[in-house]
Amino acid sequence: MSLFRIAVVLSLGVAIMPSDETQQEALYERAATAAHWTITYCDRNGQQCEMAGELWTTFVAKAQFAGKLAYDVAVHASSERLATDPLSPQLASERGTLNPDDLKPGWRGAAKRGDI
Repeated sequence: MSLFRIAVVLSLGVAIMPSDETQQEALYERAATAAHWTITYCDRNGQQCEMAGELWTTFVAKAQFAGKLAYDVAVHASSERLATDPLSPQLASERGTLNPDDLKPGWRGAAKRGDI
């Protein structure tokens, strides 16, 4: 389905292109001027690009910290859960000779009315 969407968007893009040569030249000149203006932005605004670079560096550092924090919290939480799980192998020495099947509660079904 996405391949069909891409084909439709590309077809629409080709369909709206001008067919007159003067219009094509004008569009080409505008696109080339816009590309040149975009590429040379930092040449014209050096201070803003330096500030943006510093902000980007800070953002990347914060993102790395957030990722490490999330990972550490997830690992710590899962290790705590394993340590407090009564069926975990880590607590085998605390439960003595009992195995996990011994620790499971017995089945508690509802009593039948005729058996009471």
